[in-house]
Amino acid sequence: MSVPKLVPALLLAGLALAGDPPAVAVPLFPNATCPIMGKRASTKLFVDTPKGRIYMCCVRCAAEIRKDPDRAHATAYPKVRKAANTVCPVTGEPIPEKDAPTVVLQGHEIPLCCKDCVEDARKNSQITLVKATNPEARDVNNPACPVTGKPVVPNVFVLIGDDIVRLSSPECVEAVKKDPAAALQKAKDLAAKGAKGDEGKGRGEGGDERGGHGKGEAGGDGGGSEDGHGGQGDDHGGR
Repeated sequence: MSVPKLVPALLLAGLALAGDPPAVAVPLFPNATCPIMGKRASTKLFVDTPKGRIYMCCVRCAAEIRKDPDRAHATAYPKVRKAANTVCPVTGEPIPEKDAPTVVLQGHEIPLCCKDCVEDARKNSQITLVKATNPEARDVNNPACPVTGKPVVPNVFVLIGDDIVRLSSPECVEAVKKDPAAALQKAKDLAAKGAKGDEGKGRGEGGDERGGHGKGEAGGDGGGSEDGHGGQGDDHGGR
């Protein structure tokens, strides 16, 4: 009969699917138009502000965004929606039923477990947004990059399946895509060891015109790769 012959084929197909590498992505939450010029914003050009990442059309707009980030945010993200996260994207603790503090990032009002989490939520705004909008997302919280072994920097990461893997440079995304399973396992091993990176709290590789990343504090500027990540520091980037 033909049915028994199909069974091995189906099993092999299932094994092939099971062996497929996990999807690799860098989620973006961009504004469509530049809040200064009204032109189409580039995902390669942005300014990191206390209200998250504001994308712009050219580097000349960075100074105006920095001058009044609240106004720029209101123009870039005219509608603010409430995030539905039930746990804090910083600590993983449950959100209080009453009087929960919130932080507004790129058109999302995100509840937190306490006021102490506001600074970290802003500093890692892109990771905060992923956690707040994707309940399946899990932060590996690796302190060192699985590609370079250097310390990770704020807002530079990749999503492997549902796992958030932090990186030392946006250029590492392409390396992760070559073998995402190995990168994820390495990140988990580094997290388990509490590794701080080959250079302690030094700078990561690549990113800005000076060849490095700063500490990535909110309020810095960035340009970067097509994945939307960039180094913090000087205004730069391309289309």
